[in-house]
Amino acid sequence: MTGPCFISFFLLLNLLPFFQTLEASHCSIKGLPLVRNIADLPQDNYGRGGLSHITVAGSLLHGLKEVEVWLQTFAPGSRTPIHRHSCEEVFVVLKGSGTLYLASSSNKYPGKPEEHFIIFE
Repeated sequence: MTGPCFISFFLLLNLLPFFQTLEASHCSIKGLPLVRNIADLPQDNYGRGGLSHITVAGSLLHGLKEVEVWLQTFAPGSRTPIHRHSCEEVFVVLKGSGTLYLASSSNKYPGKPEEHFIIFE
């Protein structure tokens, strides 16, 4: 059986996984791709010399509600002012060292910051 209906059905069965992959390759939020090239994303320094900030995924750009993913690069000697956020944060240091000030959970907020050194060799 090699009529046009059989060939169409055969092509549909073979292409179905391809179409499912295309549909699944974007996040349901504003068409955010699941895999992106960071080199293609816009950078900003927010007026701070020595800072490179890239929002990989976030609430303002992509409509996410609970999480933002940033890639920040600091030149040697650069820093941000001591500040705080009303959310949980995770820092992953890929290279170099820095100082993180963390308010103690035993003090009333804002509390006195404690100094934590992060050194990688």
